[in-house]
Amino acid sequence: MVTNLTQEAKAKWAEAIAARDPETKLRLLREFYSVMPKHKSTEKLELSIKRQISSLQQEVERKRTRKTGSTKLEWTVKKEEELQLALVGRLQPAVRVFNTLTGLRINVYSALMKPVIGAFKALNIRSQIVLTPMDEFVGDEKRDKFVSVSRNTDALIIVVDETNYIKRIRSWFEERNIDITSSKPKVELEYTPHGGIRIVGRSEHIGDRDTFEFLKSFNIKNAVVKLSNDATMDDVEDAIFGRVAKKCVFVMLKDLYTPVGNSIKFYADNKEKFMQDLLKSLGLLRVFTKKIGSEPGQEPLLMNNGSKVIDLAYRIHKDFARSFKFARIWRDGSSVKVGKDFLLRDFDVVEIHI
Repeated sequence: MVTNLTQEAKAKWAEAIAARDPETKLRLLREFYSVMPKHKSTEKLELSIKRQISSLQQEVERKRTRKTGSTKLEWTVKKEEELQLALVGRLQPAVRVFNTLTGLRINVYSALMKPVIGAFKALNIRSQIVLTPMDEFVGDEKRDKFVSVSRNTDALIIVVDETNYIKRIRSWFEERNIDITSSKPKVELEYTPHGGIRIVGRSEHIGDRDTFEFLKSFNIKNAVVKLSNDATMDDVEDAIFGRVAKKCVFVMLKDLYTPVGNSIKFYADNKEKFMQDLLKSLGLLRVFTKKIGSEPGQEPLLMNNGSKVIDLAYRIHKDFARSFKFARIWRDGSSVKVGKDFLLRDFDVVEIHI
């Protein structure tokens, strides 16, 4: 159900979104919360705004401590590998799986102090694993921080060693406006500096004009809106308020009699098998590139299922895409000359001609 915010509340939200300074944004979010209606259909939004306010308070405090020379630990992680994954789970099982994958020997105490980072290498793929344990013993404040870290990774690996954990972890992410039940959001909203409102895709449930007017009511003037076939106005509103969908794989440590959509088994003694299942569950293809007259590189690039040759060209460099003429692909022992819209498959070797 759409929350039916007042124009005053929508205007205040537009101000908050436009603000770049954390202290200004924090003040405007507090003002938005004070004027927004409070009823059954706004309960999720209320919780989300409280979380955002709390996160901004921490950000403002971090800026202040940096200015005073404090050595307070930062909860930020820079992506340094082809794939960055947050490893989520109950504290002890999560630490155990992290140590197995990375070869490190992290103890439970260290895992609670800040996000611990390790490298998981298999099948010539280098991935960065960020340990973000979450259970009742971690505490609500640190769960907020770990969720914030995991939100910015490429995908989540959720370690499951008991049936009830699946329900709890979904609830914790849901409270923080993150959907881990679907790998792709029904609506994607990208703010742009100019160009007006552009709607990409078509939904069976809402029309372009309704979507356009709804966005304008929030004073959104420039944005690209991507709609899936089953998107509703609720989904559009979720996108406006920052709800995201994260790719997620449940790693089952036991044979649990609970239906989980995207799940794989953990192979402690076979990292290659585990990496292979992980890539398949995340919908990722291994694509090797080669220069003209050279051998293919040893480490593949990871592309999403459904990617085309032109997507790979953009991935390498935007100039490759702009000057693209054709590509030659080696697949199943033979090569073929293809155009930019040719669909990639796992293990393709691609040579781009410009």
